[in-house]
Amino acid sequence: MNSHKNKPVLVFDVNETLLDMTPLKKSVNALLDNEQGFRIWFGMLLHYSIVSNSIDAYHDFGTIASATLSMAATSLHIKVSEDEIKATLSKIQTLQAYPDVEKGLKLLKDHGFRLITLTNSPPHALKQQLINSNLTDYFEQALSIDSLKKYKPEAITYLWAAKELAVQPKDMLMIAAHGWDLAGASHAGLKTCFIAREGQSVYTLSNKPDFEAKDILAMAEQLVAVYNK
Repeated sequence: MNSHKNKPVLVFDVNETLLDMTPLKKSVNALLDNEQGFRIWFGMLLHYSIVSNSIDAYHDFGTIASATLSMAATSLHIKVSEDEIKATLSKIQTLQAYPDVEKGLKLLKDHGFRLITLTNSPPHALKQQLINSNLTDYFEQALSIDSLKKYKPEAITYLWAAKELAVQPKDMLMIAAHGWDLAGASHAGLKTCFIAREGQSVYTLSNKPDFEAKDILAMAEQLVAVYNK
C-alpha cells in the first residue's frame, strides 16, 4: 500500500491552496480602505513577478509584494507608510492551514504518495509558514523558486523542480487553487489538480485540469481511489 510505484509526485502550491489567506486579505483591505484591495494588490503582485521574469531582474516575492502594495495604494489614492506595509504583509507568515489540509495530507502520506511544495515565496518565509501551520513534517522537500530566481508559471520552474526530485514532469501532479499556476504546470508537461477555493477559477484557455476537488481532503480521497487500485 505504501509503494511510490506508479503514483505521481504531488507538488503543492502553498498560499491559498494550503493556507487560508483570510487574515492577510482583511489586513490589505483595511490598509487600502477598499473591499477589493487584496484582489487588486495580489493581481499586481503576480503581474510584476512575471515582469521580473521577462526583464530578468529578480527580486524575492516579499520585496515585490511590498513594492506592489505601495503601487496599489497609489492607484487607489491612499497614503501608506513603509511601516504600515511591513505590518500588513507580516500576516503572511502566520497564516493557518485550511481545516481540510492536515487530514488530506495525512491520508496521502499514509497511502505512499511523495509530497513536495513549490512556491513563489522565498525559503525563509516558506519555512516559517510551514512551521506556523504545523505542516512541515508532511513534505519531503519544501522547494522555493528563489533557488532558480524565476517565478511560476514560467515552465523552467516546474522543470527545475522535476530535476530536484529526480522524476519526469509527466510523473508530477501540480496541486493549486490558481488557474495561472496550473496553466504553467500543464504547459511544462505536469498533470494538474485544481482546488476550488472560494473565489478561484480555472483558466479556461489552458488545458483542463486532470483532477478537480473542493479541498485537499476531497482531492486526497480522489487520488487514493485512482492510484491505489
